Amino acid sequence: MQTETEPANAPIHARDLFTRHSARYEVSPYIVVLDDRPEDAPPSQRRTVAGFDVDVYASRTDHASAVSFQDGELRKTLDDICAACRETIAGAGESSTIEIIPLDSSLVLNVQSHLEPEAMVRIRISHPGGLDQLAGAGEEQARAYIEQRLHALGVKRT
Repeated sequence: MQTETEPANAPIHARDLFTRHSARYEVSPYIVVLDDRPEDAPPSQRRTVAGFDVDVYASRTDHASAVSFQDGELRKTLDDICAACRETIAGAGESSTIEIIPLDSSLVLNVQSHLEPEAMVRIRISHPGGLDQLAGAGEEQARAYIEQRLHALGVKRT
């Protein structure tokens, strides 16, 4: 079912963008390191799993052999994948905070594909409460929904 803010052709557009850039994704926990400093005690650090990071990687459309993106191609690739990610997260739920974070300076070399350069966009799923709270069922459901949508749009998990 389409929402009022999601155009009827959104999944087709997202699938086209993901396919054009040979997109793939990885999921990892979103870990926050909290610095607890009780009065008159040495500082201690506490790690908290506050949600999930879904990293979407995209390669250039021409698959040339140079280890860089030329003439604004990185920006265009990031814009394409951000647009496809926005379409993907539509309807992911209201109980979690979902951010799309384009990493403008991020050029990743894919070690599984002859060091092919890739751009990366991060979908961060966290809860609306404080960072000291653990991720819960809402974040897990949002992660599962986003993974299901990515899979339906032809994006493989690596």
